[in-house]
Amino acid sequence: MKYIATARILILSQLTFMATMAAPCPANKIVIDGNWQTTYQCKDNKLSASIETYLKTGAKTGASTYDEQGRVLTNDSWSTDGIYTYHAEVEYFENGQRQKSVFFIDENGVVTDKVKEKTVVKGDLDDPTIIKEWVISQSSYKQIGIKHYRYNDTNEDDFDFSAPKPYRIDVLTPNGEVSKFYEVVYNMQAPMANLVSEFKAYTADGNLIGHYNESDTFSVSEQLKNFNLTDKEYQRRLSIFEDKSREPVVIIDTGFDIMHPSLTHKLYNSPFDIAGDGIDNDNNGRVDDSWGWQRQDDAGLSLLRDDNNIRETHSLVHTPYPVSHGTHVAALALKDLDKYGLVGFAGDVAITDHLEKAAEYIKEKKVKFVNMSFAIGFPGAPMSAPRESFYYLENTFIDNPETVFVVAAGNARGNLDLDLKGNDNYPASYDYANMIKVGALNTASLKKDKMDTYRPASFSKFGNKKVQIFAPGQGVVSAQSGGGTIALNGTSMAAPFVTNVLLKGHNLNPELSPLELKDLLLATAYIPRSGRLPCESGGIVDPDAFYKAVLKTKSN
Repeated sequence: MKYIATARILILSQLTFMATMAAPCPANKIVIDGNWQTTYQCKDNKLSASIETYLKTGAKTGASTYDEQGRVLTNDSWSTDGIYTYHAEVEYFENGQRQKSVFFIDENGVVTDKVKEKTVVKGDLDDPTIIKEWVISQSSYKQIGIKHYRYNDTNEDDFDFSAPKPYRIDVLTPNGEVSKFYEVVYNMQAPMANLVSEFKAYTADGNLIGHYNESDTFSVSEQLKNFNLTDKEYQRRLSIFEDKSREPVVIIDTGFDIMHPSLTHKLYNSPFDIAGDGIDNDNNGRVDDSWGWQRQDDAGLSLLRDDNNIRETHSLVHTPYPVSHGTHVAALALKDLDKYGLVGFAGDVAITDHLEKAAEYIKEKKVKFVNMSFAIGFPGAPMSAPRESFYYLENTFIDNPETVFVVAAGNARGNLDLDLKGNDNYPASYDYANMIKVGALNTASLKKDKMDTYRPASFSKFGNKKVQIFAPGQGVVSAQSGGGTIALNGTSMAAPFVTNVLLKGHNLNPELSPLELKDLLLATAYIPRSGRLPCESGGIVDPDAFYKAVLKTKSN
């Protein structure tokens, strides 16, 4: 047995170094290793295929084919009870790199054309160095992005191969073409956390879209100069920011690119504070918090933040490329509006003192509208927020009864009905009169002639009691950190759509209270001809009908 195992190692070793020579037929065509037998097949005295068999049952568990140089072309695997589990194909390039694609096998054991894994590697067969890695949705098998890895070829020992990080990330269109790409710099104080502190965004042909650095010095007047505006437009935006009569709109979210053209001039310039003077003018214990505050409290990820920099801390743990959820949400909520100012409570939305401070701010400043595109689970559930977080979150609604809170209903793959016991998802599962819980439609926008065709998105939570209305939430285009735009899905996008409609209604008749505006919004919801949607209003937010109803109250 020792001799056979050694022979098998020699054969594998031969296959590793056959890049420049033909692969001879192995001398031992049958190799036994424990309960498995590998049989090598040859053609014209050259290795062409191999079959692995589980000796206890005689079942085929593996098969490979080889090119003339002995390199693997295809690789297949079966379970010991005969279930087809794996099919991969390998393509070789002249530069010594190779591309491996793993295909999805359907329930009938048929290999489909859907690729579930795709990489380009180089070097050793058993421990290759990754060059490219495709990001592929494991539900739709659509290719979303490509991660590019770069190594120091002169001193590869200096690189930590146990946790390689991509330096460039491509964003792919539905057709698999590169639409834009990012070059990223990591926060190496937390190397295992995949936190991006800086990046540049480019068009597919390499033109710079924008640059993001969460620690860059910032002033509104100076940042506006970077947008290549006409003198007239520069003055218009600067005057908007300098207008201290604007109303604050609180958005509690992950963080915000305050250097994005759609947000810089919309930051709140508080009449109770002087931005940048280094003084706590409003005596709330926070210096220069005119447009918000950031809290992070994760020592394990070296994320300890308690400051007035509300910019996003990007993580590549859950997204393949830098995405600022808060930037996208804020730009949607404030789109085409100049009479409101963004106050962002950024970072970890479940930190108790952060929630407490947000509630205090809303109460003290008499904030009329708040957007909450987040969820913290439910008490006691795995991965949910600490129990005390729910206490402070609920008190935010209780302590501010005259403020309208627009809340995302939540997303999931199952258990979507919030009315059913066990499907709770907070804050959407709270039931207070000053809340509007919003579900997502399967559209990015609303068109009058298509209102009867819209349906709840497949991922959207719903509930005849717990959700009030539906709004666009699939493929919604809005601002992306670093510049430009991005399309995102979620009830997180539907909620700021409703916030935006409410704010425009408030512009039309400031005499109406936020709760009166809420009532009009629900009363004017469009109910499709096919029947009511699973929400309290039974329908879809209808901006035009809502605005007409608001104007009617003004004329009366």
